[in-house]
Amino acid sequence: MLTTAQIKHLKSLKLKKYRQNYDEFIIEGDKLVTEALLGNEDMTLLIATDEWIVNNKATLPAHVAVEIAKQKDLDTISSLSTAPPVMALVKQRTYTIADIEVRDNWILALDGINDPGNLGTIIRSADWFEISTIVCSNNCVELYNPKVVQSTMGSIFHVKTIYTDLHAFIATNKHICVAATLDGQQVYGFQFDKQGILVIGSESHGISASILSLIQQRITIPSFGKAESLNAGVATSILLSLLANK
Repeated sequence: MLTTAQIKHLKSLKLKKYRQNYDEFIIEGDKLVTEALLGNEDMTLLIATDEWIVNNKATLPAHVAVEIAKQKDLDTISSLSTAPPVMALVKQRTYTIADIEVRDNWILALDGINDPGNLGTIIRSADWFEISTIVCSNNCVELYNPKVVQSTMGSIFHVKTIYTDLHAFIATNKHICVAATLDGQQVYGFQFDKQGILVIGSESHGISASILSLIQQRITIPSFGKAESLNAGVATSILLSLLANK
């Protein structure tokens, strides 16, 4: 049975400072737990209702500690409006520029994406279109924010997400750098190179001037209606679909 000390620790991980202190985060629900197990993530504790454990006993890994939790305790720990019957404590993975592989032909670079839902959606879309590496500026929202984690739907375990000085990264990269801007060339008909960096900025501020100074090509998704702008996650998905068909 889950102890008071464990509940206190798990609850504390709702806050960024404790996630950073312990290098841990909580995942919630069957989908994320399954993806973490399939990806051999460093899961240190699985907590679930007695009913969930009974129904899934045959598939529970022997190397992961399992604790029964009351629903009221799950409600306390959860960051969701309705707590699922299973959660897990997972160690964070930290990637650096050195982890970028030669086969990563196109890299997605994010400048100042601060909405958790947008970052989660972008990671999920990157996974769908087989982009294996995302490089984030240091002012992007934290990867392990509960809303980011949940909205990735498990793709957080499939995509390397790196936080770094984005200006320095782009400045020292030899491949073409393409930015999504409002004043760029229409993306329909644009010829993507075999390798490069695709830069996406925040909805509210766009791409910073220092990053734009390094850009070789600007592209835009043309508007056919009256909407003022596209959600950053939606725009990224459209561009990645075109990139995948280059």
